[in-house]
Amino acid sequence: MDPETPTATPPAAAKKRSLPRQQGYFLRQFRRCGRVAEAAARTGVTPRTVQRWRANHPRFAIRYDRVIEDRISMMEDDLILRANHVERRSILYRGNEVASVERRNTQLAMYVMNRLDRARHRAEDRAERRELAELRLASENRMLERTADLVAQKLRNGS
Repeated sequence: MDPETPTATPPAAAKKRSLPRQQGYFLRQFRRCGRVAEAAARTGVTPRTVQRWRANHPRFAIRYDRVIEDRISMMEDDLILRANHVERRSILYRGNEVASVERRNTQLAMYVMNRLDRARHRAEDRAERRELAELRLASENRMLERTADLVAQKLRNGS
């Protein structure tokens, strides 16, 4: 090879996304399709990598959980809409409509009602536990204040 002739430069390698960009791209894909395996494949990572990201990156885990909550909320809304849907069927006799029947999916409606009822009970239980914890904390604080007052009083009396 002649030292004077320019050598061909290799084609530029495709730029690799930074980790935060990769994570953001994964979350967008996950929000769009709703499946971890599919979103990971679209992103170019494995589902195991997503698990590691969740374990090692708290901000990613928070954003991931938020996407999960949004997906669950959307599914619950769809479920409620389906439970309220009325299906109308025509009854035909010799090609003429003689009647129509309305059908509702009562099992699905009952399931939705039970689910909403359980969610309400869980929220009430959480509020009750929070109140008990606050009362316990206030009681402990009063006890500490009394103890501190007694110690201060003994130190003032010299005993």
